[in-house]
Amino acid sequence: MDRAAAEANIALMSKMLSICREKTVKKTHSTDQLSADEKRQFQNCVLKFFETPNHVMSALNSMQGGFQ
Repeated sequence: MDRAAAEANIALMSKMLSICREKTVKKTHSTDQLSADEKRQFQNCVLKFFETPNHVMSALNSMQGGFQ
């Protein structure tokens, strides 16, 4: 992987983690640990970021197969 691609990948991962943290983690905590619900929601958010390109590619492949 070249340097530009690696930097783009790091930027994407950083943005993804920031979005998921903002959407799922409470702003204030009484402990340094996340609740089980916060952990689950954060994991689901991150998983969606990884699964989405696969769903898009699958849909595009299905559409392309219908046009041939």
